[in-house]
Amino acid sequence: MKRGRGDKVKMGWIAGLVVVVAALGLTWPRGEWTLIRARLINTQAIERMGLGGYLVFDLWDTLARRRQLAQLDEVDPAPYRAFLQAHAARARNPIEPARSAGKHIVYVQLESVDGLVMGGRHAGEPVMPFLESLARDEVYFANVLDNTASGRTTDGEFMVLTSQVPLTRPPVFVSQSLDRIPSLPRLLKPAGYRSVSMHGFNGAFWHRATAHAALGYDEMIFEDGLALAEKIGWGWSDRDVLLEAVKVLRASASPMFLHVITLTNHHPYDYLAKREGLEPKSMAEEYLRSIRYVDDALAAFFAALEQAGLRDQCLIVIYGDHDSAITGALDQLLEATPPRLHSDTVPMVMVGFDRPAQRVEQLAGLQDVPVMVLEELGLEIPLTFMGNGWGRWGRTRSAQHGGWQSVGQRLVPWDWPLDSHLLTLLAINHPEKLLQP
Repeated sequence: MKRGRGDKVKMGWIAGLVVVVAALGLTWPRGEWTLIRARLINTQAIERMGLGGYLVFDLWDTLARRRQLAQLDEVDPAPYRAFLQAHAARARNPIEPARSAGKHIVYVQLESVDGLVMGGRHAGEPVMPFLESLARDEVYFANVLDNTASGRTTDGEFMVLTSQVPLTRPPVFVSQSLDRIPSLPRLLKPAGYRSVSMHGFNGAFWHRATAHAALGYDEMIFEDGLALAEKIGWGWSDRDVLLEAVKVLRASASPMFLHVITLTNHHPYDYLAKREGLEPKSMAEEYLRSIRYVDDALAAFFAALEQAGLRDQCLIVIYGDHDSAITGALDQLLEATPPRLHSDTVPMVMVGFDRPAQRVEQLAGLQDVPVMVLEELGLEIPLTFMGNGWGRWGRTRSAQHGGWQSVGQRLVPWDWPLDSHLLTLLAINHPEKLLQP
């Protein structure tokens, strides 16, 4: 069959595109592709890769995601729904009247706070003395597995908001539309809560502004919406952001869910030394200087809450979003470190809940946080939530470590009968298939 001129032109364009894509794939620095795949911030991507490289990557990424979503239509949701039902029967408590009705809910998300700092000692002193003292009087989880993957901080946010397992890659904040998955802001709205997130950096980073809006926040306050006194490293200082959070709570006439995301303690952890005009020491030593600043900022935050008469009006969850990435170096530098079931953990303290002070040794995960918050408020928990309720701890699943459960003083695998990646995709894109037969 003879091809027309239009067909030849079309085939020429396709062949040309194939050559361009192949050339870019072979010649582009691998580090740049890793950067853009991990972060996917359009303006920075274009600066690093050029407009042509970015457009090729974006086209390829979009087609891959569309193909993946189309394949979800062929997945039978029945086994996933049955798995969630069995898990909920084990991991949930019966719905009871609210223990803490009408209180503000405050998440304080700590950047890169490693689990070994709780109980860690350096030069004979606690690494985080204030947080340690708080943990002794409240509910402290000593074995919270770092369940994040390539999304790191945003994976932490995803877990405490949706109680789901993050995707190994690409990160959910930059690859998925999050306007359908059951989330804490959406679940709190009928109970009269207004949801606000605060972060002292650019809302375009990790697509955070878009993701937060999709997840149901009523307001997002980022770097350009804050007029504070001090910037350290990437953005507004943790101390200033936390003190501003107290003002936001004080001004609220209704119950608020306030999610504060800190930033100062960010890799490479030398921003405080540079601010003070000092030559940075080793990364582990600078981490300890940085983490002590975070501890002081938390102390100032709680002092401001007390002064405003708000501490008893708040349920506060303090947690590390992910580990420091230098756990081994810290372990060598510290004179003492706490016993843990796994080397890759983050701290978590729950303040103001109507529960006895305790140190929880069972394995836990950030997915447990929204389940425990909803149980405290007497609210129903959607089937898509994978976390454990109060006293039901001991199992969690990590995007990078897989499923684990604690049995006494050791961990054993928690084998899943289905694909965790597909479960997360179903919860994000087709929650109705999991929630209803």
